[in-house]
Amino acid sequence: MNRRRQVELALALGWLTRLPVRFPAGGGGERTLAEAVWAFPLAGVVVAAAGAAAFVVAHCFGGPGLLAAVLAVAAMVVVTGALHEDGVADFFDGLGARGGRAARLAAMRDSRIGVYGVIALFLLLAARVAALSGLSGGEALAALLAAATLSRAAMAWLMLTGAPARADGAGRAAGEPGEGAVAAAGGFALLALVAAALVAPFGIAGLVLAPVLALTAAEAVGLKAARRFGGYTGDVLGAACVMSETAVLILLALLLA
Repeated sequence: MNRRRQVELALALGWLTRLPVRFPAGGGGERTLAEAVWAFPLAGVVVAAAGAAAFVVAHCFGGPGLLAAVLAVAAMVVVTGALHEDGVADFFDGLGARGGRAARLAAMRDSRIGVYGVIALFLLLAARVAALSGLSGGEALAALLAAATLSRAAMAWLMLTGAPARADGAGRAAGEPGEGAVAAAGGFALLALVAAALVAPFGIAGLVLAPVLALTAAEAVGLKAARRFGGYTGDVLGAACVMSETAVLILLALLLA
């Protein structure tokens, strides 16, 4: 891997996880996050690995499925620094805010969490735990790998097809990704999905429906953001990631039941 790709991979890991990333010689200041979207699913692999490890360890010590699922989701939240969960809370608080576009954007930037954000965050965390709780160790590994990679590729897609809502902020600073980088992200996510299908028997239905559902969930968030906020923000991207991830986990849990 050349230095440019190394820097972009480090950028993706540095933004999407809380891993102590070291940049290659020369640093990464000359690259934008948009140029690193091809590596978003690779960050998803890291997040999925943390969740799967926690799940399997809990099972090895005889823990019930519910405990294993809670620990898996907790491990993923720790690895990401709750970045995407923070986006969920802010996104739904913004949707519920009274007033015009400026008031809704201000609500998303407010560090306090409102009732809409609390409810959405609780339900989405509960849905992920419930989806994982009935799976075996191998099935959980496969489901987490597919969900974490597809959801981050969907986030890259949203950056390509949408527009930033603000003239400043994380969404604007990230830049606009190229079609090739987004296609590469999709390719990596599909490879991960195929690998997951070799571990867990979710069949052709999972291979076809999982990417469609991931993109649909992200698009739904993006369309709502465009109408209510005028485009996406960093919080919107985080919410799209969590919504996509949750949707894929639910789908695969149903197929594996």
